[in-house]
Amino acid sequence: MTRGEELSREAQVLGTLHEYFRMHASRLYRACELFKLFGTLGDVLEIGPFFGYTPFILREHSSSYAVLEGDDPAVYPLEPLYKRYSIALSYVDFFEQFGPTRSATHKLSLPDSSYDTILCWETMEHFNFNPVKFVRELLRVLKPGGRICVTVPNKASFQNITALLSGRREKYFIDDFYGYENYQSNGKTAFYGFHWREYSPPELWHLFTQAGFRVQACSSFTAFRDHKKVGLGRKFIRTVSQAGTSLLPRYGTNVYLTATK
Repeated sequence: MTRGEELSREAQVLGTLHEYFRMHASRLYRACELFKLFGTLGDVLEIGPFFGYTPFILREHSSSYAVLEGDDPAVYPLEPLYKRYSIALSYVDFFEQFGPTRSATHKLSLPDSSYDTILCWETMEHFNFNPVKFVRELLRVLKPGGRICVTVPNKASFQNITALLSGRREKYFIDDFYGYENYQSNGKTAFYGFHWREYSPPELWHLFTQAGFRVQACSSFTAFRDHKKVGLGRKFIRTVSQAGTSLLPRYGTNVYLTATK
């Protein structure tokens, strides 16, 4: 958390949309621990960190670090930091590359077998296209023996199941569509923040094994946003969710997968 705040000050984004990072810092750190990323990582590719700051935290453990990012104004303040930390930043429109468009190449502009470690955290749920070609490309650019680490929100989490049964928040998701209908990004009316497709642990496992990955682990963990104030009702729900996940690991808030080539 302290390091994240230092980076926010360095980028002069304290008090802006980057407050979102503060609320998710503990979850990102938990993922780093799960994947044991505080050792030697070799050449790293991270896809869609947005302003999660993981590239700056993990850069010292890598030989080289490259980031593929959606072209969104929220990322622009971090450009000087990427340059300062010798992190190669490239903006990519994944919908234009992998979606149902005439110009889609279904390829990443990267050489074969380039990276020892690929990180793709809470990014794939934002894809509004068939993810198979994208997953195959991750396999192509990963070095033999290299490792990929993926996280996505869990479609089968206790939270989602409870929300569906109770009808809670259904209107909220539709209101989001209307709220961002005129959002501008890279000259397009497009908003990349929607969750178009979340995954359960068996779904994510199957997606990557079918593409040719050797999955080492695929399960779920539970982590919540770090709100400055948490009411009694929310505390109770979190306690129940954490207890339930310890008994039934499939139903945590987030799915994680690690696989090799």
